[in-house]
Amino acid sequence: MTPVEPPRVSPPQLPPLIALDPGDACDNESFSEALLTWSGEQASLIGADITDSRLARLPSDHLHARRLRLAEVEVTDPSVVTLNAPRSHWRGVVIEGGSIGVLDCSGATWQNVTLQGVRIGYANLREAKLSDVTLTGCRIGTLDLAGATTTRVAVLASLVDDLDARHRTGNHLDLRGLDVVRLNRLEGADSLVGATITDQQARWLGPTLAASLRIGITEEDP
Repeated sequence: MTPVEPPRVSPPQLPPLIALDPGDACDNESFSEALLTWSGEQASLIGADITDSRLARLPSDHLHARRLRLAEVEVTDPSVVTLNAPRSHWRGVVIEGGSIGVLDCSGATWQNVTLQGVRIGYANLREAKLSDVTLTGCRIGTLDLAGATTTRVAVLASLVDDLDARHRTGNHLDLRGLDVVRLNRLEGADSLVGATITDQQARWLGPTLAASLRIGITEEDP
């Protein structure tokens, strides 16, 4: 078996930042070397480009961020009901702390992304391309990886209630830090090819993995 490769992640090295409240209509705008805060409940960043910056406070209700491009960006203690960012591109991004009700990054591309201590109700990463990603100390209701491509992705010391991995592809998916005791539902166990789990996790997940392969388990001897 090929040893699991850890994600190649590194935090942004940010320059001195200029404080800015960009307002609620920022579609297709560009921001660089900025400390961004939003005072309203909603904002739109559709097609925007943010580099070498820190997002210190997100809109409290809804952030429309389809096709948002983030490069070398820190997001600190977000508190937002919905972060809607399908088909976005994130590179060198760290999200630390806070709470996100719905994180929709379906069809997104993530490279060198770290989520640290974030609470997420529903993380929609369907058909996303995830490369060098870590989820550390996170609490996630549903982690939806259906159709995603994962390369060097690690789940560390995290709780996930429901995991959907149907039609996931990729290599070096490290699930050894996933608390499987708290895992209520696992869909697509047969798509966990290339994943690494511990012996204890394998024993706990045995019935689920067997069911996905249509293997019957009985306590009766032949």
